[in-house]
Amino acid sequence: MKMTYEEIRARMAAEYEAQAGFAPDDASDAGIRIRVLAGEIYTALRMLEAVKDEAFPQTASGEALELHAMERGLSRKPAVRAQGTLTFSRETALTYDVEIPQGTVCAASAGAAEFETTEAAVLAAGALSVTVPAQAVAGGKAFNAAAGAVDTLVTPPAGIEGVTNGAAFSGGADAESDDALRARLLQSWSILPNGTNAETYRRAAQQVPGVGSVNVVPRASGAGTVAVYLYGDGAPAAEETVGAVQDVLEAMREINVSVTVAAAEPAPRLVTAYIEPKDGVAFEEAKASCTAAVEAYFASMTVGSPFVIAAVSAAIMATGAVENCVLPDSMADYTTPADEIVVSGGISILERQA
Repeated sequence: MKMTYEEIRARMAAEYEAQAGFAPDDASDAGIRIRVLAGEIYTALRMLEAVKDEAFPQTASGEALELHAMERGLSRKPAVRAQGTLTFSRETALTYDVEIPQGTVCAASAGAAEFETTEAAVLAAGALSVTVPAQAVAGGKAFNAAAGAVDTLVTPPAGIEGVTNGAAFSGGADAESDDALRARLLQSWSILPNGTNAETYRRAAQQVPGVGSVNVVPRASGAGTVAVYLYGDGAPAAEETVGAVQDVLEAMREINVSVTVAAAEPAPRLVTAYIEPKDGVAFEEAKASCTAAVEAYFASMTVGSPFVIAAVSAAIMATGAVENCVLPDSMADYTTPADEIVVSGGISILERQA
């Protein structure tokens, strides 16, 4: 039972009164000692509570959770840098080559995300532009940038006048959260790999940074074949991630087993729901709660998992903000193929008219 400081102090004061026959005055030596000792006991109890929380993976966090994961051969996935290309340009051509060093930094004026070239390049004499591979200077979703977003030269090479990204920077992912690591850790206890089963391949693939969800299909093309489909952290898996997983699985696959790794395709589903807010709940408040609940349902989807409209209704009703909800006949369950993942195609929460 958790006790507050005041509860501890009151119990000590009551026990003192029972033993001494009178209540200690707060300003007395005994009263001061009781308050000081009660504070130390309260601090010790809080420390014990923290130790108890860190002792179990279900409640551990941060470094303690990582130590639990290490016992199962797991580690927290680090943040992943977004990948893309940068196109450096001039208005008029020069009669000599312009060198663009590796590590040239550019930025998006909206959001201030920075990107750097990953190899050296040359804007040849007579050319107006050159495209160079690049990556975000740090990992994280915040560095995924739309095409054309990068427009500022932070460390401009001499002779270069402008920069842009013709295609989006993608594949950036945040470091694995405690909740995600905990889910993988608990799953590792419920389904054990044996070196040949689907869980063996799934666990190895999930260890690769940039992988958010995995579906393993044994005998995908007959005996001796395994297909692995990946999805990233809320976005399609990048080519670099697919290649990294392929390399990992190739190194550990069984003899005479062929393993193919591919990015799962997103399958957008539109959700429309007509709700009746509970008495005392404004529609806008109920709408916000329901939208968040449906978004959480989409976020829980894994590659190959089915889309179930009853689960959508359950998520909405579980908010406690609505009396009833009705989904239109146009919505239907979706049996997701092994190489697809259901994603949000739009969420529309409307008020049901009586």
